[in-house]
Amino acid sequence: MSKLSILLPALLLFLTSMIPQADAQRRGETTYQSLLQRADQPAAYIDHILLPGEDDESQIFVTFRLDYDFIPFLKSRPNMKPPTPEAQYFAPVRMGVEIFEGDAPRSGRKSSDALSVFRENWQDTVWVDTFEQTKSRYDYTQGYVSTTLEPGEYHYELQLSRAGSVREQSSNRRNFSLPNFSDTDSTSFILLDHFDISDEKFSGTLLNYGNEVLYGQDYSLLFKVPDSEDSFTLSLQQLSVGSENRDTVLTKKLTEQDFIFVDSFDLNSSETTDLTLNGTISQDGHRFAVVNIPNQNFENASYRIVLHEDGKEKPVDTRRVNSQWLDMPVSLYNLDIAIEMMKFIVDESQLNRLRSGSTAEKEKKFREFWNQRDPSPNTEFNELMAEYYNRIDYAYKNFSSLQTPGFETDQGRAYILYGPPENIERRLPADAPTREVWEYSNRTLIFEATTGFGDFRLISQS
Repeated sequence: MSKLSILLPALLLFLTSMIPQADAQRRGETTYQSLLQRADQPAAYIDHILLPGEDDESQIFVTFRLDYDFIPFLKSRPNMKPPTPEAQYFAPVRMGVEIFEGDAPRSGRKSSDALSVFRENWQDTVWVDTFEQTKSRYDYTQGYVSTTLEPGEYHYELQLSRAGSVREQSSNRRNFSLPNFSDTDSTSFILLDHFDISDEKFSGTLLNYGNEVLYGQDYSLLFKVPDSEDSFTLSLQQLSVGSENRDTVLTKKLTEQDFIFVDSFDLNSSETTDLTLNGTISQDGHRFAVVNIPNQNFENASYRIVLHEDGKEKPVDTRRVNSQWLDMPVSLYNLDIAIEMMKFIVDESQLNRLRSGSTAEKEKKFREFWNQRDPSPNTEFNELMAEYYNRIDYAYKNFSSLQTPGFETDQGRAYILYGPPENIERRLPADAPTREVWEYSNRTLIFEATTGFGDFRLISQS
């Protein structure tokens, strides 16, 4: 039989299997495969920090973090001198930041029509040892560009050049209002990974994930407190999916122990690539508060940070942050898909109950189901739920065939229900299809190849 006669049926099977997924995507429906594409998207984070400067001017620091899988790496050439003998791949990166007066123009108009008041480039060359590191979403390079401006309305955009290209990719334009920090009503929230305070110095490491905070990890807030004798309350509100409801999960009345007085700030990059915000402690400085947020106790959701001056209805400032689970299983990016994937462990009637209702009602029932099965109920992270959905991802990656996604195959279903086998033996009988024997402590599963293209069906269980 010719190779062509073998490949044509396989290609037809592949194209046939793609039709339902393509139809679903044309209808705008969310599928596991579309979520997988979303989860695989490389990430870049942009933020800006507003702080007091000298006299009546104020400072802006535009920060950015680029994951390695966002950066195209090149193989080092013989005439190059890498920083270490092990370094094999490099990535030149240049980030330009341009600030313009006024609000960003509406869509269709260019920022070049506005008056540019600042332009500066940041550049770096990233070196890594292995090809695997070039695809990492947990390693990154980060930097910042800063300037001092008079208070007013501005907007900025970033222009990124990668792999030595002269072509630049522009970010969305972002507005910001640079306040006069001598104004008692001016403040902004800064997200910190951690901080240290001594008698003379404040030092804090920026979280630098834009508006994201890391799921299951505590963080801190740094913010200026208006020079008022009134008291202030900080609150954190959880935003419900598909609803305007806000549940307050944290309320803290600020006390003298939360305050520091800082005369000036500067930002620098350390040898560990951290962005460190440093401030000089002085009783004549601006009053700031530093508050720890116990984020490990909170759900993976969106939140609204609110600072209120007691007795006043309008908040001093607010900021929305989103909890980000860096290695979140694919199904959990969409509530309906997450519920649908529970079909392997619940019957149809229970699955229909979970599917019914509004988005907020479905989310409530979904969380209740997994909370009842949480092996560590005193913590917010549910290890059992994470393990279950990680198994679905593993099944898709390792057992998918031309016709069937991995979680719908016999091997995939077995992996989802029982986890990794203690031993796998592949048998190649002379006149019979290939078999795989999966051995567990309490069961043995035998699978037999069906098409020769990775399909196995369960033929025996004992």
